Amino acid sequence: MRTTWHRNPSPGTSLRSVLVEHVNHILRNRYQQELGLSDGSWDQPAAAVMDRMVNDQVGVIVNGAEVPGAEVDTDPFVYGIGTELAGGGVVTAVLPRAELMLIQVQFATRA
Repeated sequence: MRTTWHRNPSPGTSLRSVLVEHVNHILRNRYQQELGLSDGSWDQPAAAVMDRMVNDQVGVIVNGAEVPGAEVDTDPFVYGIGTELAGGGVVTAVLPRAELMLIQVQFATRA
């Protein structure tokens, strides 16, 4: 899970952009072999997921209530989901697709 906050919102800090970046980060760092990347391939552009692959018509559970969110459900290795937070942040999670049947995706704020 990743929470992101930016003082000045911009197109690069949108839910879509943050979710795509998080999914690609996990793919580059966890699925190097599956993607055919060499070790230490930090500079290789492994943008397996692009902005157009984001579905922004999904509901996400935060503190037990459904809120508007976005998902990446097109990658064979991972599933990504996220939402914008009331305080101006973005929360995203990128989960191994092989384990989705074992996971109930929900977010909660800390008191």
